[in-house]
Amino acid sequence: MNSQNKKTVILIVVLLVTTNIATYFLTVNGILSFDNSYVLSTHSATGATEAQKLLDLDEVIQSRYYQDVDETALMENAIKGMFSAIGDKYSAYYTKDEFTALMESSTGTYEGIGVTVTEDDSKNTVVVSAFKDSPAGNAGMVSNDVIVKVDGEDVQGKGMDYVVSKMRGTAGTKVSVTVSRNGEEKTFDLTREAIDEDTVASQVLYGDVGYIQITQFTEKTADDFKSQLSDLQSKGIKYLIIDLRDNGGGLVDSSVAVADRLLGDTEVVYTVDKSGKRQDYKSTADVKLDLPMVVLVNSGTASASEILSGAIQDTAAGTLIGTKTFGKGIVQEIHPLSDGSGYKLTIAQYFTPKGRNIHGVGLTPDITVEQNDAYKDSLYVPQDQDTQLQKALETLKGTSSQTPTDTTSDSQQ
Repeated sequence: MNSQNKKTVILIVVLLVTTNIATYFLTVNGILSFDNSYVLSTHSATGATEAQKLLDLDEVIQSRYYQDVDETALMENAIKGMFSAIGDKYSAYYTKDEFTALMESSTGTYEGIGVTVTEDDSKNTVVVSAFKDSPAGNAGMVSNDVIVKVDGEDVQGKGMDYVVSKMRGTAGTKVSVTVSRNGEEKTFDLTREAIDEDTVASQVLYGDVGYIQITQFTEKTADDFKSQLSDLQSKGIKYLIIDLRDNGGGLVDSSVAVADRLLGDTEVVYTVDKSGKRQDYKSTADVKLDLPMVVLVNSGTASASEILSGAIQDTAAGTLIGTKTFGKGIVQEIHPLSDGSGYKLTIAQYFTPKGRNIHGVGLTPDITVEQNDAYKDSLYVPQDQDTQLQKALETLKGTSSQTPTDTTSDSQQ
């Protein structure tokens, strides 16, 4: 391909990500669309002028910079800069490898260290939760750890997507991750593994209290949840606890599907875009789950898990117990581009059934209970020391806190 044709292709890519965004499917990390390409054009004189400026500057760099420059990297970073200029930490452009990793995360199966992260206002990467029995979880990485180095490289301020791309890699390979915790740095030398996350785990407490923990909403979560809830019901449970603590979100469709099993025919969430267009997402089940229910939440409960929690709270289907949730009330769309790259763009706000937008605010539990101080930063809290779980049992059964030692079954899928 000659130089001029190559620049034309690059111009098309730049225009591709700046105009005519199409329809979408809703997910917590974005709205998934599997269209492969868009044919776009610009009729704006200003747009054409700015695009020409980009090509002119590219020509200057290629012809006059004292060393050779990778033109693909140059243009991909120019596109990244365009998305960064939006000032929204949830909107981003992804290279082919980065986009592949992003899409893998929605399936719950990938190769890495087993950690859910978010990004703060300074573009630092913060741990929401580390999965049990994962390299990160087993090494002792915990919620609110700030990732400051990966393999010795300072990654502060470089954004969550960049840090994730550095931590992902082939199973069996090693990666060093340094975190800042309470002002002190701690380094974990980890070996990447194939992460096939079991996002739903359940058990029966005291013979009649069903307990279901959901760690993330992936493509298989809703089916696993429905299967395990049916199994608990077959064991004669009279109460239900849903644990969404440290659930950083995932696919909104999955969250809505879980709500469909619980709430009957009702609103779950609705979105409003820039033009004021509203889109409703509803539970359509004929029958509402007829069990007293508690939902456990904390500061790591975010996005899709806040959608489920908010719907349960607004419809009075259950009681929220714990601490205030994370507060992510905006929606992204994710689109692949024809070269394997892609982008994520915030395109709407979401609202609970009663019209609450919780972005930057979070959900306030019906009953606020702090976790036992000795286990606030731990992934593994003994049930008899879990003050939030104990309050849930007390609320459901109307009795004083008990030690749930007589678990009658345990299942994980």
